[in-house]
Amino acid sequence: MTPLKSYSLPELEELALRIQAEIIKREEEEAEKIRQALAEAEAAAERARQEAIAAAAAEAARLAAEKEAAAQKAAAAQPVRYMHPSNRALTWSGVGPRPEWISAWLATGGTLYALEVAAEKLAPRPIPESLRPR
Repeated sequence: MTPLKSYSLPELEELALRIQAEIIKREEEEAEKIRQALAEAEAAAERARQEAIAAAAAEAARLAAEKEAAAQKAAAAQPVRYMHPSNRALTWSGVGPRPEWISAWLATGGTLYALEVAAEKLAPRPIPESLRPR
């Protein structure tokens, strides 16, 4: 390395400018590296957040499906106690919340007893053994 005393004043000023320019350039490069690392970290965090949301949604859907299956199984285990006289698909076991069609039936002057009678009369019955095809 050359001693600084051997340089003239204009050479030292020119060297100082080059040094200052190099310092600025390196600071900018380091800042750019930090920005890139930050952008990569943000992207990774966003991917992890999206994966967590997707996993939570899948778990919620699975639990809802299990709950629905359990409710259907429980409903299937209950015998039909009430049936709409003109629509056999509208049934209720009397357990759980009252369906809207029951509330509508009662609001129009119908009775629960009439729905019980309809359920008894319209309930599917097994075919007697003597009438089954062989």
